[in-house]
Amino acid sequence: MKTRHYFLFIIFGLFSISAYHYVADIISRLGMEHKNAQRNIFANFIGRFDNGPLDPGFSSESFQLPRPKLLSAIVSGDQPSAAKELCSYIKDYVNSEEFIRDYNAAKEDAIPIRYNGNGISTLKANIAVYELNIKNYPKDLKYVAEQKQLLERDKKGVDSILEVSKKPFENRDIWEKTYPDNPEVIIKKRLEEYLALSAKVDFNAQLTEPDKYNIRMFVNPAYEKKSAQWKAIYRAGKEVNDVVTTFIKDWLKGDIISETKTKIPVDMVVKDSEISSSKVAETASEDKGAQTENTDQEPTQDAVVQPEKAKKSLLGKLKDKAKAIIKD
Repeated sequence: MKTRHYFLFIIFGLFSISAYHYVADIISRLGMEHKNAQRNIFANFIGRFDNGPLDPGFSSESFQLPRPKLLSAIVSGDQPSAAKELCSYIKDYVNSEEFIRDYNAAKEDAIPIRYNGNGISTLKANIAVYELNIKNYPKDLKYVAEQKQLLERDKKGVDSILEVSKKPFENRDIWEKTYPDNPEVIIKKRLEEYLALSAKVDFNAQLTEPDKYNIRMFVNPAYEKKSAQWKAIYRAGKEVNDVVTTFIKDWLKGDIISETKTKIPVDMVVKDSEISSSKVAETASEDKGAQTENTDQEPTQDAVVQPEKAKKSLLGKLKDKAKAIIKD
């Protein structure tokens, strides 16, 4: 077991879990960007770090630890206060309009149904490309006609997926369990899981002396088999855990997600057109395969994808622009 005490990891990682004006700086002090911090919080709450339609057999047990650049500086400071600030930041995010927006988008994106091999987010990303192409090349009538045909095809695909999703379909139970209608269900579940697990952590567990790689192991071999979450709580230490558990217990006494939304900080203001371009590049780069003829294909769950190529390297330009926007 490594000797570095990633005491804040569990707060970000296990919950994926007041006022914005005094907690906002905790993210910059960790050397992170708000969008990345919020993405990690969200993914750990859901237990899923990829996107697109859910695959059969999916299990929402994924857990990842972020790597803040300035963690060592905070570790040497007031750890309990930093932990409380971060807990407040996480709760603020969960109670923000941004979280609800992120949740609804992720739930829709995860519908395990495909049309012409594409999930709903890829179809919407392609639609954005077609609309831009139509707008940017109005004089090329043949090309515009082609793009309009593809546009209508993928709009039909989006409508078809949404319509099919209203009825029973394969893996619907997994999808609904991962993304319940009320996100408060999953948030409460994660908070209660933390309390149950942290109560079982032995903060007095002894470690061996560092080996030649400066790695220490638990003296009790049974502890080496514990989960990443258990070990993260151990690394955090009892003092930090006491702060976290107190915060969670207080959170559980009231509204998990309040009707009054908080203001969550962002890194930068992005125009709607840039957001669309970013989404186009992000989804288009993930999928491979063929997406061409058969405009009337019914939604399926096992086809492969290839988004359309934009004329005159427009998609390439969008990708370059999007990379600049979404670069960590």
